Amino acid sequence: MSLDIDAACGVLEKIQEDLGSPPGREPLRTAAIALQFIWGSGHLHNFEDYLTCFGAGDSHPLPSSFDTREQAEASLQQPMDPRVAHCVAISGTRYAVGYSPEHGGRFLARLPESTGLTMTSQSMHPLVREALGALRQARVHAHAPGDKDSVDMALLAIHFILESNQTSHFESFLENVDSNIPRPPLRAFSSRKEADTWLNAHPRPPHGAGVDIAGQHYSVGYARDGKLRVLVRRPTLEELGLTEEGE
Repeated sequence: MSLDIDAACGVLEKIQEDLGSPPGREPLRTAAIALQFIWGSGHLHNFEDYLTCFGAGDSHPLPSSFDTREQAEASLQQPMDPRVAHCVAISGTRYAVGYSPEHGGRFLARLPESTGLTMTSQSMHPLVREALGALRQARVHAHAPGDKDSVDMALLAIHFILESNQTSHFESFLENVDSNIPRPPLRAFSSRKEADTWLNAHPRPPHGAGVDIAGQHYSVGYARDGKLRVLVRRPTLEELGLTEEGE
C-alpha cells in the first residue's frame, strides 16, 4: 500500500460523489482530513511505518516479541535504525514503533487485525465514528484495487490517530478545520540556531510539520534515506501577492 495522501483524498472525494451525499461535513471528508492531519502533525513517517507493519500481515514473524508491555517499552531504549519500520508483538498483539515529533522518544501504536479495520466504539467522537461507518460503505463501492487501497489507508489513518494518542488533537483540528483559526506550530523557537539544534538532534525529524522561528513560519523537510534535514520558510500571503481571501 503506497502512501499517496493526495491520491487517497481524491479517491474518497470521488466515492463521496458517487454515493450522492450532500456537500458539507461529509463522513468521507472527515477521513480525508485525518490524512491531512497526519501530514501536518509531523507523523508522516510514523504513519508510513504503520502501513508497512500492517502490510506485513498478521502471520508475518516479527523480530521482537514480548510477554508484557513493560518489556516492549524497555526495548525501545535500544538503538534502532530510524530509516526503516520497526514492529513488535506483545502477547500476540502487533504494534508499530513510532517516534515522537516533539522529542524523538519512541512510542508503540497498536495495529488492528486485518479483519478489524472497520470496528467502531461509542466513545469515539461522532464525526470519527461516522467516518468509519462511511468508509465501511465505501469499501463496497471501491471496485478498483487502487481505490480499495485508498479506503483502507484512510481507515488505517484513523486507527493510527487513535492508537498514537492523538485523538484530542485531531478532534480539535476537526472542529477548527473550516475556521480561520491558524493551526499552532509543532514547535516554536526564538532563533534559527535553536531550531537547527533541535532539528539536527532529532533522530527522525517530523517531515512536513510546521515550526515557528521568531514569528516566521517554516516547514520541516527530512529525506529519510540520506538523513538530510532542512527548514524551509513559508512565504507570507503578501510575499506571494495574495490577499487573505486568496486569489
